[in-house]
Amino acid sequence: MIRVLIADDHNVFVEGIESLISGSPDIEVAERCFSVEAVMERLDQTVIDVVLLDISFPTIEAGLGLCDYISHTFPETKVVALTMHDDASLIKRVVKKGAKGYLLKNTTKLELIQAIKAVHEKKQYFNDTITHILLNDEPRSRKSSTGVALKPNLTPRETEVLALMAQGLTTQQMAAQMFVSAKAVEFHRSSLLMKFGVPNTALLIKTAMELQLIA
Repeated sequence: MIRVLIADDHNVFVEGIESLISGSPDIEVAERCFSVEAVMERLDQTVIDVVLLDISFPTIEAGLGLCDYISHTFPETKVVALTMHDDASLIKRVVKKGAKGYLLKNTTKLELIQAIKAVHEKKQYFNDTITHILLNDEPRSRKSSTGVALKPNLTPRETEVLALMAQGLTTQQMAAQMFVSAKAVEFHRSSLLMKFGVPNTALLIKTAMELQLIA
């Protein structure tokens, strides 16, 4: 029996994943955790074979940190990232942190079960969608062949978050102004850091100003 832990801070999603797995005779949902601390505690107390991890748990950086922690502290426990993010650079970061599988949250029951079984057998699992994203990811340079810095392609929400960050607003203030959750703001912030290829907010704002994306 493959013992699975589902790590996600959305109860409805956890219930949905559990319902998909429940029909498989050789897979058991042993634990459901809604915080990083709970995942660490349960892994210390019980044997888990596979962790299905929302990589935005509760932020991308926290999810990546937890993935790295599990991979190094519990090497026999395999991580499958379950996320809504289809960005090639993030997929590569997750794999570098030790995840053995990567699935989008719209995955099918068959794919989910195949992923669990594959990583439990010490294999990697990437479905056709993820494989296509990785194969079609061209190395991105921040400068063109003429030496001119290239502007990243931002979504309207990312543009809005960038402008508010430049004004010095906190995550909570931005969430209130945009009528979204703090987690949504953190998601867009993490996406901006990846697209600009910078490690922190200060460099993000500096680079955006140099590219004349903000005043």
